[in-house]
Amino acid sequence: MTNPYRRTFAGRHALLPVIHVESLDQTLRNARIAFEAGCDGLFLINHGMSYRELLEIHGATLREFPNRWMGVNCLDLSAEEVFQRIPSTVAGVWVDNAMVDERSEDLADAQSVRNAQLRSGWEGLYFGGVAFKYQRPVEDLARAARLAAGSMDVVTTSGPGTGRAAPRGKILAMKQALGDHPLAIASGITPANVHDYLDLADCFLVATGISRSFTEFDPALAGALVAAVRTYRPDRPVNHVCFVCEWNEGRSPHLELSTRLRLQKSGSRIQVTSAGLSQGGRINALRRKFLAQMGVPAEQIEGRRSTPFGPRHADADLVLVAELPMKERLLGDYPELRGRVMTIRGFALGFWPDDETLSEAQAHIEDAGGHSDSQKLALYAELEKLAEQITSRLLALELRFGALRR
Repeated sequence: MTNPYRRTFAGRHALLPVIHVESLDQTLRNARIAFEAGCDGLFLINHGMSYRELLEIHGATLREFPNRWMGVNCLDLSAEEVFQRIPSTVAGVWVDNAMVDERSEDLADAQSVRNAQLRSGWEGLYFGGVAFKYQRPVEDLARAARLAAGSMDVVTTSGPGTGRAAPRGKILAMKQALGDHPLAIASGITPANVHDYLDLADCFLVATGISRSFTEFDPALAGALVAAVRTYRPDRPVNHVCFVCEWNEGRSPHLELSTRLRLQKSGSRIQVTSAGLSQGGRINALRRKFLAQMGVPAEQIEGRRSTPFGPRHADADLVLVAELPMKERLLGDYPELRGRVMTIRGFALGFWPDDETLSEAQAHIEDAGGHSDSQKLALYAELEKLAEQITSRLLALELRFGALRR
């Protein structure tokens, strides 16, 4: 079963700035900075006000930014009490102490908190503090993390104090114990050091690292952190990418042609191909016209024919499929592709084959066949957006490995 966090945040990492709430105007101002920078959501935390005031400001902020993810940390409530008082509109709850005691065998306190959440009927994400700042020192990080995973949606840890970074060894020990279960870091993250944690942590709750004061975000720092996270690339060059769909007459050749066009305009040497799991026909007339309007040379469009997936496609550094089940079908015939095949959407969102967590629904790219012309054009436009995202990522990788033609 997919963790609720993965259903909420499809990208490889989620950035959730923390607003130290002072007033509604101050909250709205900082929320705007965070969302304009490209952050995934927000946490609001109270210091000098009651939880009631915090929840009122949360509601007003949500009305100003509808459909945005917003959680709270009510410092004046216990972990159990917060679930008794929050409205359903609160998307996430973060508590500093989730009551996980690795020295205990029964975890009664942590389970009591979880039971309070279940009784409340609240369906948001629970971020529970484990080995957290200003709490009891944890003797066995790995055991604490493993035990915590059963009591919360996101295990949330920190450095030794506000604005202080967590030792990488601590994050490594906890993530190794958690496996695919989400891990968040809630202190000491900055644009300069976030790269130290991107291969381990799934989520970052950050305030000091993007702020010019205790209550005010710095737009430049917020933008720099978003850029640092979104451009994170594991050390893996990609010189040949192959797109795959069922018939190689719609989605995959469209992405091949559009991505190649963008790469060539940038002077890239990356090879782009496409193939189908089955033999198909020509690209249809409406799509051919659309691609021509996008600038794809006519000879490439007219000369394109369906090609079944074969050994030369299996040599690609990266094979990107339009639907998640296609991955397993390819691996059945080409087991050597393990570690090189993933979904198109997954790559566009920043994943790699070995860490992709998208569900079948999240990964799915709709086939335009059987749709009206207006619906087809909307689906074609969606592919163009994917091509733009994929091209941007490929160019960043190529630049990192020094292969870009100067």
